[in-house]
Amino acid sequence: MKIAKILSAMTAAVTLAALAGCSSKKQTESSETDPLAPKTAPQNVTFDWQEPFETIIMAFKNSDRYTDTSMFEIRDLTGDNVPELIISPSDDVASKCEVYKLIGSRADLIANSGSYGTIDYIPSANAIGYVYEGTGFSMGEYQTYQDGGFVTDVSFYNNAGSASSGAVIRYEINGEDVTLSKYQEALIPYQEFTVKVGRKFSVGTNAVNYAIRRDACWNEVLTDEQKQLYKDKLNEIMGSGELKDAAFEVVDLDLNELPEVVVSTGLLNDSDTRILYLDTDGVKELSIASDADGGIQFDISSKIFYAADYYGSIQCWSIAGAEIDGFQPSDSIMRCGRKYDLTAENIENAFIA
Repeated sequence: MKIAKILSAMTAAVTLAALAGCSSKKQTESSETDPLAPKTAPQNVTFDWQEPFETIIMAFKNSDRYTDTSMFEIRDLTGDNVPELIISPSDDVASKCEVYKLIGSRADLIANSGSYGTIDYIPSANAIGYVYEGTGFSMGEYQTYQDGGFVTDVSFYNNAGSASSGAVIRYEINGEDVTLSKYQEALIPYQEFTVKVGRKFSVGTNAVNYAIRRDACWNEVLTDEQKQLYKDKLNEIMGSGELKDAAFEVVDLDLNELPEVVVSTGLLNDSDTRILYLDTDGVKELSIASDADGGIQFDISSKIFYAADYYGSIQCWSIAGAEIDGFQPSDSIMRCGRKYDLTAENIENAFIA
C-alpha cells in the first residue's frame, strides 16, 4: 500500500480511519497495464547541468562561506528552460545569493544579489532583485538577464518612512534624485508576480542528491496518462472555489520514484496543504496543515514531511511508513508546495505530454 502508514502527532486516529479503505497505490511489479508504473526511473533521466551544479554546491559546502543556515535552489531564472543554481550562504540581512549558469560544460557565476539570503524573481521580466525595508527607508535593485549575465537595470532608495520624524524626503533612482512620480514609473516593470527564491534545499547529502537527481525529472518519469490525471485534479481544485495565492509542486514524498503533488491552498493561517497521489482508482487526496508560509517541509533523510506554525509547534506525517515519534529534522530538508502559482498555464507547463 502506498499510504501504508500516515501518522500525525495530533490527528493520527482520524487520519488512519480515513485511510482504512485505501486501495493499493503502488505495485512492486510493473507492466504495460499497471497505471502506477512510471515511464522510467529518475536515475535514467540526466541533464548537462547536474554534475557542474553538484561540483559548485560541494565546493561551497567545503568553503568558509558555508554556515549552518546555508541553502540552495535550482530554478530557471533566464527563461531558456535550463535552470540556474542559486546559493544562499545564510539568512542574515546582508546575505546575497550567488547565481550560477551552465555555460558550456561548467557552471559560472552570473549574478550576486538579494537580502536575507533570498532573491525576488519576476518570471514575466526574467528579472531578479531585492527590496530591503529599513527603519524609515527602503532600498534595493533589479537586474535583468542580458548577454549571458544579469545586469543592474535599476537601483533605488527612498526615505519616505522617515516623514514623521521631520526628515527631508528623497527618492533616488540609480543614485540620482527624482520626483515621486518618476520613482514609481521606474519601478513599474518590476511590480509583476514575484517569487522569493534561493532557500529551497538545505545542503545535507540527501537533499543535494534529491535536488540534482530527482527534482527536475518528473516530467520524464510520469506517463502521459499519469500527467493527465494530475492535471485534471489540479484544474478541478483551481476551479472549485476562490483560492487566493494557491500554488503547487511535484514532490516524491516517499522516494519510491512515483511522485505526489503538493498543493498549497494559500498563505493564510487556515490554508491547508493537499497531498495528491496516484491510486489504482485515479488521484486521491489528503488534507493536512500548512507551514506558516503556506507550504510544508520534507525531511528527505527520514521520509517525513511536516508543518510548523508561528509558535514552532510541529505536526508531521509520513506516507513511507516512517516512525514519527521523537522526530527531529535532519540536515536534508526541502521546502515544498509553492514552486508554481496555481494557474492553468503553469499546470500545463508542469506536465508537458
